[in-house]
Amino acid sequence: MNKMTATLKTLAVAAAVLALAGCNTISQDTESSSMIVIMSITGTNMAGDTVAYLQSDVLGSDGLVRVDNATANIVVRLINPDPINGPSQFNDVVLTNYRVTYELATGPGTPGADVPLPFDGNFSTVLCPVDEDVAVPFVVVLEAAKQAAPLNALIGTATVLERKAKIEIFGHDLTDHPVTATGYLTIYFADYQDVVPVK
Repeated sequence: MNKMTATLKTLAVAAAVLALAGCNTISQDTESSSMIVIMSITGTNMAGDTVAYLQSDVLGSDGLVRVDNATANIVVRLINPDPINGPSQFNDVVLTNYRVTYELATGPGTPGADVPLPFDGNFSTVLCPVDEDVAVPFVVVLEAAKQAAPLNALIGTATVLERKAKIEIFGHDLTDHPVTATGYLTIYFADYQDVVPVK
């Protein structure tokens, strides 16, 4: 009888440990209740107007190579909105970094051959409160990309390369659960000293 009681106690303790371990795993794997919605990603044309694409000049008329910027217009939403209590400050999202990967207009390309190399960038502490529109500027084309294949071959030519930039945005809510989103921007690369801008 004592032996059976001891065995039952051991099994009960083991079950409790497993239950606690299971709870801990669940809490660690819990997903954020917030999500990033990319409303649009905008660039500029050669006139400096904000447009739904980017005209990237591989070599300025002054002979200088410059980075190109874009803007992600985002809003943070609750995955399951609470109509009674609404969002809390812990649902707000902090953006931390992003990744830019280039593709052909028809699909994936070869980095360093027919599309520029991908790169990672950082945001400088961007807080996005729930349900508030936030415009987030970021670098979408590096100077180094314009000095390497395939973009450097455009200098002095009338060729226009159409490519897509895949922008992955990373962050976390204020309970430190990760949040991500992905958007795209069409880019027209050319030496615009000799090319008529796309309209």
